Amino acid sequence: MTLNASIIIPAHNAAAFVRDAVESALAQTLPDIEVIVVDDGSADATWEVILGCAGRDPRVVPLRQPRQSGPAAARNAALAVARGRWIALLDADDLYLSDRLARMIGHAEAAGADLLADDLLKRDFATGATLGRCFGERMAAWPRPLSLLELVRGDMPDLRQTQHAKLGFLQPVMRRAFLVQHGLRYAEDVTTGEDFLLYFACVARGARFLLLPEPLYVYRLRGASVSNGGVAPLHVSRANRHMLGIAHDIGDHALIALLLQRQRLLDFNSFALAIRRGWPGVALRHLQYGGPQLLLRQLRLVAGAVRQQLSPAGNAR
Repeated sequence: MTLNASIIIPAHNAAAFVRDAVESALAQTLPDIEVIVVDDGSADATWEVILGCAGRDPRVVPLRQPRQSGPAAARNAALAVARGRWIALLDADDLYLSDRLARMIGHAEAAGADLLADDLLKRDFATGATLGRCFGERMAAWPRPLSLLELVRGDMPDLRQTQHAKLGFLQPVMRRAFLVQHGLRYAEDVTTGEDFLLYFACVARGARFLLLPEPLYVYRLRGASVSNGGVAPLHVSRANRHMLGIAHDIGDHALIALLLQRQRLLDFNSFALAIRRGWPGVALRHLQYGGPQLLLRQLRLVAGAVRQQLSPAGNAR
């Protein structure tokens, strides 16, 4: 039986909050949905919470990974059993507004989209305070399907690592038939940025990716989440290398140049992270040889880390 949508929720050590995510998914006004919740090798009571949700509502499909394999593998396990015409993503610590899928899928089908993403409503996880929209008026700047160049330009890192919203934050609905037709899955060797890599691969294969400038997804800011765990640049750097491979296959020189620029920024951020964490081997893997200015910037990072370690405060840690 084909359903309207399959909502996929990967969960790792999420016992304290995954029930809220599941309930927001079940509260959708769109009929004929399923909620596939994947316990990714949790060490807490996540699995028991998921089973409790499934016991109360038959639309919940519980899956369990035998060991922690990362969000990409968890989502792939859910994709393998999904029955919905549309795939919708929901992180275990986030929420949907009740009419999200009805509005998004209605708009996507009317516009002939293969992927469609909405704006995100930021909310403080601890206090519940609303913190505004991630994109706001910026999202209205993309009235047409996103090109690969626009997609990458909308997710460029910077040396200051500012927190302005990037397109990699998006949680689109995706037409399952398109994913099946092109054999697309999440890259399981990437644990952060695997979702943006999949969107890139979809557009590279001709997907129409549209944006709906309405905040229907509640993005709860939580310091311990995977995306905020501090090592994201290392994994996003790996995802970008996959994207470079796709760009080379296409033969788009402008796209390759932009991705190479993105790779340099990601590698610099990865180098800086490794220096701060005291990981010399990782730092060497991301060391760049791009001229005297870049070398000087990297040497300053090393010198700063050494000074911090030699200071009384650094020795006291």
